[in-house]
Formats: sequence, C-alpha cells, structure tokens
Amino acid sequence: MEFTLDLPTVLVVYNTSLFAGALSIFQVRQHSCSPRGLAWMGSAYLMLAAGSGLAWRGEVAALPTWLWTHGSLMLGTFAYALFWAGLREFSGRRKVPWGRVLLLPAICTVVGAVTDFPSHNLARAGVFHASAVLALALGYRELRLDRRSEPLPSRGPLTLLVALSGGIYLVRLVHIMTGTAGGASSFAWAFYVQIFCHFGIALMAATLSNERAQQRLAQAAHTDPMTGAGNRRWLASHLPAYLPARSAVLQLDLDHFKRINDAHGHAAGDAVLTEFVRCIQGQLRSTDLFARTGGEEFALYLPEVTQAEAWAVAERLRSSVESLKVVAEGTAIPITVSIGMAWTASAAYTPQECFKRADHALYEAKREGRNQVRDAGQS
Repeated sequence: MEFTLDLPTVLVVYNTSLFAGALSIFQVRQHSCSPRGLAWMGSAYLMLAAGSGLAWRGEVAALPTWLWTHGSLMLGTFAYALFWAGLREFSGRRKVPWGRVLLLPAICTVVGAVTDFPSHNLARAGVFHASAVLALALGYRELRLDRRSEPLPSRGPLTLLVALSGGIYLVRLVHIMTGTAGGASSFAWAFYVQIFCHFGIALMAATLSNERAQQRLAQAAHTDPMTGAGNRRWLASHLPAYLPARSAVLQLDLDHFKRINDAHGHAAGDAVLTEFVRCIQGQLRSTDLFARTGGEEFALYLPEVTQAEAWAVAERLRSSVESLKVVAEGTAIPITVSIGMAWTASAAYTPQECFKRADHALYEAKREGRNQVRDAGQS
C-alpha cells in the first residue's frame, strides 16, 4: 500500500513547527545577550506561518481569492528576505543591506498587484520557491564565509540544514517550471521535510548561541580584560609540562610604571599597558605565547629559537617599546621595559624552572639601570 500524506494535516503541523521554532528562537535571543539576527529569523518564521495559514484557509474557500493568494505570497517572500538578513547578522554580525534585502519582495508584491499573477497557483508557487531558494542560498554563503573565523561545532549542522532546506525548494522549483510538480501529495512531502529543517535550524541556532556563550566565558576566564592578552592561567594551560629543546622564556617588566600612574593618572597607565601589549603582540609569531602575569609584569614563551635568535627578539621588543609614543593630556609619556631571558638547549626543565631563571635575569636588568635585556645563560 502506498503511503501518502494529507496536505491539510501536514500544513497544520508545518505551521506548528514554525510557531515552535519562532518561540524557541525568541527564547534564545532573550537569554543569550540578545545575539544579532535572531529577531529577524524568528519574525521570518512567524511570517511564514501566517502566509501558510492564509494559503490553507484560502484552499478551503474560507477567504477571498485575492486576499489569500496575494497575502500568502507577500508574506512568504518578505519572510525569506528577513530570514536571509537574520542569518547574515547571526553568522558574522555584518551590516544588513536592507535596501537590497527588501527590493525583491517589494517588486514581487507590486508586480503581483498589477498583473494578478498570484491568482495562478503554479506562478505563485514558482515565485515563492524562487525567493526561498535565493534567500537560503545567500544564507548558506554567509554561514560558509564565517566558518573559519568561528569554527564552532554547531555551525556545520546549521549550514547543512539551510542547504537542505534550499535544496528541497530548488527541486520543487524545477518541477514547477517543467510542469512536473505533481499533486497535493507531492507538495505535502516537501512541507513534511521542511518541518524537520525548521526545527533543526532553530535548534542549531540555539546550540550555536550557547556555544558562543561558553566560548565567551572561557575567554573571560583566560584573558586579561583590559589589554586582551592572555592571563597567568591561560599561559599555564598552554605551556608544555617540560619545555622542548631550543626554547626561551622572557620576563618583561615596564619600568617605573607606578610613577606613570602617580604622575599622569590611572587612565594614562591603562593606555600605556594597552599600547605596550599591542606593540609586543604585533611582533610575535603565531606559536609564541604572551601573557600578562601581574600589574606591569608580562611573560613570553618562544619555541624553536636559538639562543641568539631569542636575544635578538628580546632586544627588538625592548627597542620597539622605547620608541612607543603615548600621549596623556598633551604630555608624552616615556616608556621602557626591562627583560630577563632564559634559554634551554634540552627538554629537561619545567616552565617554572625556566621562568624563575628569567626572573633572576630580569632583576639584574633592573638593578643595572633598566631598559635593557639580561640573559640567564644556557641550561
């Protein structure tokens, strides 16, 4: 016996899935620091439900033909335009070009009012499916563009669900254009699969928002909030138990930092710290580890360097800091840094042992007049 789906029943379930998806999206938005884009996605779900409801009421002759045909198409095209805008913001927080977003549905509405093409079922269905395919394709592109900058686990399934939803509409659009659309049962199957896509997209959006919140918490726990550098906990979690051979550690201490705070105020001191961190981070490799370990104290780990290379890096950093220009209330603030360095030729030493040696070298640099590098020697 062939299994068929009843279109009115499927439409009821379809509308229910849209309302449930919208509610879950708005709930996530309320409890996830109002992530951008979710309001548009939830609104799109509600508009799709309203358009589907109009179409269903029209099919049972409960509404005037002009009302449900024109109304359902207008709601559907605007809904998918909003859905793309929501995905764009939610994916990468980029500005939405609202003029372009609303242009196509506005044109469809005006042309429909002039030509009355929405009264023809296949023409109305074709335009709706085409707008859905375009919006979902653009949404898929947005999610793909941001996958490297935000490689969170839920982004992949969300991208696939958007692609699946767009693919279903594309298949139906081809059938409509070729005159092989089939009957109500065929449309019912398409709506049936879309139900799972809507639920899945809402679920993945909620999961991705949760993953972002967890990432922010982890980042806050391991990042110095003022300078953006890693903190002591972050550095400890990234250092190996024993430093590999040909590694160097540096202890850096801004000279006379208390005098800067006393003479120019804490706001100026904060600016000095921020510029100092930006200066150092701009000269490091991706494999180097740099962290703020105290008020004006910083630590740097350099893997895969010779002793001469580590010394050259330390001197370059010292010279760059000396050249920094920080101005507070019209007054230039001189900045210098003292650096202690320890290099190891073997993998027999813990980070704590090496940083202790670098710390002794740092105190020697400060004792000898500051604004210089001192090497603890090879170990």
